[in-house]
Parts: sequence; C-alpha cells; structure tokens
Amino acid sequence: MSLVLPTEDWPEADWAMWTALRAQGGPLDDRGALAHLRATSLKTLRIRYGRWLGWLSRTEPDALSLSPTERADLPRLEAWLEDLAHTAPMTRLMFVEGVIRVLSAAAPDADWVMHRRLRGALKRDAGRGDPARKRGRIVSTKVLLEAGLRHAGPHADAAATPLEAMKRRRDGTMIALLALMPMRRRSFCELTLGQSVLLMEDEIIISLSEEMTKTGVAWEAPVPPQVEPVLRRYIEDVRPYLMARGNQDHARLWVGKKGEVIGQNHLGSRISDLTLQLTGKRIPPHFFRDAAATTLARLSPDAARLIRPVLGHAGFQTAERHYIHAKTIEAGRDYAALVKSLKGRKS
Repeated sequence: MSLVLPTEDWPEADWAMWTALRAQGGPLDDRGALAHLRATSLKTLRIRYGRWLGWLSRTEPDALSLSPTERADLPRLEAWLEDLAHTAPMTRLMFVEGVIRVLSAAAPDADWVMHRRLRGALKRDAGRGDPARKRGRIVSTKVLLEAGLRHAGPHADAAATPLEAMKRRRDGTMIALLALMPMRRRSFCELTLGQSVLLMEDEIIISLSEEMTKTGVAWEAPVPPQVEPVLRRYIEDVRPYLMARGNQDHARLWVGKKGEVIGQNHLGSRISDLTLQLTGKRIPPHFFRDAAATTLARLSPDAARLIRPVLGHAGFQTAERHYIHAKTIEAGRDYAALVKSLKGRKS
C-alpha cells in the first residue's frame, strides 16, 4: 500500500478544500490562498498532505469523517510523528509543516498557536539537516571552474569522436557556468535562448524571471569572462551540431546528443557523475550553491554579504523580502564582477 493517499481517494471535504486553495479566481470569485504557488510547490504540498491522509486511513480511518482542521489536532499529529520516528528530523519537519501550511491557509482564523509551537520544536530538532551529507563534498568554486574548463577544452580536444568532443564541451560548459553562476537545477534546465539567455556581441546575460526562481525574485547577471568563451562556443557550434543530429527545433539551452531537451533528473545525474570523474567528489548541482557561498565567505567579510541575494535566499519578513527584491540584480552583477578576482587565487 502506498504511504501517500492518492487524490482520487481523498475525503470529499479535503478535495474540496484543496480545490479551493488552488483556485485562480475571477471577476466574481476569490483567489485561493495557495494559488500563487508554482506547480512544483503545490505538488510537494499535495504529497505531504496525502502522506498525512494515508497514515490516517491506515491507523484511524474513522477520523477521515471529521473536517480537515478538526482531525488535525495535536494528539494525532504527535502520534503521526511517532510513526515517523524512523525518518530524519528534517523529513518529519517537512511533513508536519506541509500539513500545517495547507490547513492554516484553508482556515486562517482557526487557532494554530500550538501547531506552530510544534513546528518550531521540530525546526529546532532538525537544525540545518544532516551535515554529514555535505561533509567533504563542498569544494571551492575555483576547483569546479577549472574542472569544467578542462573538460570543455583539452578533454574535448582529445576525444576519440566528434560526437564525444561535442558532449564534453557541453558538459564542461555546464560545470563551469554552474560554478560561477550557481542556480537551482530547475532554473538551470529551463534556460532558454532569447528569453533567459541573451546573446549579445560583447557579453551573454543570464536573466532569471520571477517564475524561474524559488523565491519569486528576479535574478540577472552577465556571464563571467572565464566562462563566456566556452558558453558562446557551445551556443554557436556545439548546440547546432547536436540539434541537427535529431532534427530538433526548440530554444532550450541544454540539449542531449540528439538535440532533445535535457530533463532535471538526467542533468543532476550527469553533473554528479562528471564531478566525481573530474574532482574525485560527487557534487550534485545544488552543492554548487554551497561552493559559491563557501568561496565568498572565505574571500572577505564584505564578499560574504553577497551570499544571501546571490543564492536567492529570502527571509520570512516582508521587509526583508522587499530588500532582497531590490538588491538581487545588483548583487548578481556584483558577484559576476567579484568572481573575476578568483583567477589566480589559490583555492
């Protein structure tokens, strides 16, 4: 039996609640409280809430006849947490936080004080996750940059076939670009020529719209000069070669060996495998962000101040969010200028 109750099996009250929360609204209808979320965020919340309903259906099916808010009392949530004791603290936090977020959005006037205290306790218990997961796997930006440039240059030149050479130039370009412009995997995969990748005579601009970032904050910066030549070569030579092999016609930046769009999972595995091969450490795309933060922090206290807006981290307070919104593009350009100084520095 699946741990997540499929939406078609949800109680009618829960499905009606979920539908109302996602409603886009209209001239005469209110917009749902979660309608502003992206599809990926809604899917995550749906799975977490479905996990809660799945547990109830197995352990206390009679509770499904209660209203969604009534059945989510503290004793039941604490009993659920006991059943989740085999999972990591961060996992328990994410499940309970998802349920509380859905229900508090549906019933904002209900008393959620004790639920939020429970969430706070789980946050303290979870801390920042399992540090062992990243221990020894965060290398400097310079190491990643040099590995990418080597793969796109000398390694590609030594390839046995033209196709292998093109694939190495593509892969090395991806690693080098991520090293200096760390972005989330989804945003990286969705880069599109003419929209988020602007090719100009003297520079290439990466421009992420609000829809392409997790925080809903636009981000823009020129591609640093260390990477610009290999990215331009990929766009002008490598990508057309691969596109022609599959007779493809689309504008996505990263393509497979027959010009097909590269999916997030494939890209993540590819980057992880290549970094293991090139650096001796398996580094998935999201660890490039940690590498950038670590590198900035080591450069100087002033450089460390760029970490938050460069990585697109937004706080919970509205004032902080607006501050980041105003500073993000400026910080992206400052970061692009700062990484120029990495050339020649020791890692």
